[in-house]
Amino acid sequence: AIMDLFGSLFELYPFADEKYGHAQFGWGGGMEHTTMSFMGNFSRGLIAHELAHQWFGDKITCGSWKDIWLNESFATYLTELVTENFDGDVAFKNWRNEIVDSNSWRCVTNSPNGSVFVTDTTSVGRIFDGRLSYRKGAMVLHMLRYKLGDVDFFQAIKNYLADPNLVYGYAKTEDLIQHFEAQSGEDLTEFFNDWFIGEGHPSFDLTYSQETTENLRIRINQTQSNASVSFFETPLPILITEVGGTTQLIRLEVTENNQLFILNYVNDVVSIEIDPDYHIISKNNSVTLGTISTILDADIKLLPNPVKDVLEIQVTNAIDLKDVIIYNSLGQKVRQVSSKIEQISLKDLSVGVYVIEIYTTQGKIIKKIIKK
Repeated sequence: AIMDLFGSLFELYPFADEKYGHAQFGWGGGMEHTTMSFMGNFSRGLIAHELAHQWFGDKITCGSWKDIWLNESFATYLTELVTENFDGDVAFKNWRNEIVDSNSWRCVTNSPNGSVFVTDTTSVGRIFDGRLSYRKGAMVLHMLRYKLGDVDFFQAIKNYLADPNLVYGYAKTEDLIQHFEAQSGEDLTEFFNDWFIGEGHPSFDLTYSQETTENLRIRINQTQSNASVSFFETPLPILITEVGGTTQLIRLEVTENNQLFILNYVNDVVSIEIDPDYHIISKNNSVTLGTISTILDADIKLLPNPVKDVLEIQVTNAIDLKDVIIYNSLGQKVRQVSSKIEQISLKDLSVGVYVIEIYTTQGKIIKKIIKK
């Protein structure tokens, strides 16, 4: 049944003119050889893992120890494709939960460091590191599947397995990337730089506000567990729960810090959850209900502050200015600009503290400045 599954997902067993068998041996675990795997036990997981190597390891072998994931991450992920297809979505999700965000020793985010790419090929322990070369690499494959969709993901792998320059020979990661890019039409340079070469994982901080039922504002920031990656770009699934319990799962393309998403959302939102189904490698994510001021604050800056003559209002591309009103410490209106002017002369104002109300198409924010 497992061989039939792999055949339907990828291609016919690569050595169909020969038999496939198991040889029991006394070591723990297993070791595949072409057409014959040595087995320390006969658990379904081990059977699936060693059989997967007939495609990923034997038909096409990693061309360098740096690329061991082409063997081991694939065999690990194919084992969980057996879980998905034989046990269902809940069991498959439970595996992702354990791998991504749990207290299990199998969790890949238990350490802030480590890349799938092997940097030290003199260390056998690093080459065959279960956390990185097996489980993290398997999740990177799943993230690629989530990013590209099932059709392009599986077809790209079929194309990889049929490449005449690779079959019954050797491949490196660049060969696999080429097939994923050719099939999907996407540039995956950033993805592999972040998730394959880069170390560690992100933590997402989401703040949202819905002061009217017309717009849902979501601000996303990210911290990284390792300095090797400045920002992990990813499609990020979020689950929105409305009054009454109705839920909607949407996907946001997160590419930079302080990214603002403004969604036309007519229903009242009661909560938001980040990646409820564990499709993305991340940990310690947080969600905060904010106000329009907290959402807009990072998009609007007043410079310089303190200011002497001219105040500049800097806004991001996500913001459109409407009106700017300035009040003195007595609450008296001393200046109003009803346009998109982003520089205001304050030469004639007295020294002191002033309150500025800034009205935008996305809402109002209040800030203070000091006139010197």
